[in-house]
Amino acid sequence: MIKNVVLDIGGVLANYHTLDYYIFGGCSEKTARELVKVTMESPYWAQNDIGLMPYDWILGKMKALNPSLSDEIEKSLRRQTGIVSRRKESKDWIETIRNLGYRVLVLSNFSWIALRDCPDAMDFLGENMGGTGKTGAYGVISEGILSCTVHTVKPYPAIYAHLLTRYGLIPEETVFVDDTQANLDGARAYGIHTILFRSREQVLQELSEAAEAARSNPSDRAFT
Repeated sequence: MIKNVVLDIGGVLANYHTLDYYIFGGCSEKTARELVKVTMESPYWAQNDIGLMPYDWILGKMKALNPSLSDEIEKSLRRQTGIVSRRKESKDWIETIRNLGYRVLVLSNFSWIALRDCPDAMDFLGENMGGTGKTGAYGVISEGILSCTVHTVKPYPAIYAHLLTRYGLIPEETVFVDDTQANLDGARAYGIHTILFRSREQVLQELSEAAEAARSNPSDRAFT
């Protein structure tokens, strides 16, 4: 029986902006696409979420990929205000999942920079985790893992091990909701059930069906 629901942040609980982030910042679409390629799609972006390397080193490596974009990279990424934006329905959705009887946690690749610069988007995350939500308040999650705090990212195995160990979760009793298949595959390798996020309603439907299946046949595995 599923007892724990673990939610991703970007693309699930909050909007994560890529191309549009640079366009909203004043770049042309052509320049924005070039910026995405040398920043978010570069091997150095993960270092941002891992949180070990100095940020100046990360920016320097990105600038070296296309020196002509150095000024734009500096301007856009020295501060990342707006790279994550609020989904106003998230707190109600979290509370709905709780009311189904589940413990709710987060597991996300997330940087200290985005956490610092996007406080309005993080009202669903408890202050103990760097968010702006009050611990214990309606729709606020105060348990889970952000990659920058454990210095590893999805889909590498260590981040799932951190989650299970820190919170005493049993994989067979846990389902992970993410919008990226590779991250779900990493969780599945640990025996964690998974849901590929397409909509809030779809996730609630799958959770409700799983709960009904468990009541009808306790040995049935409702998730893959």
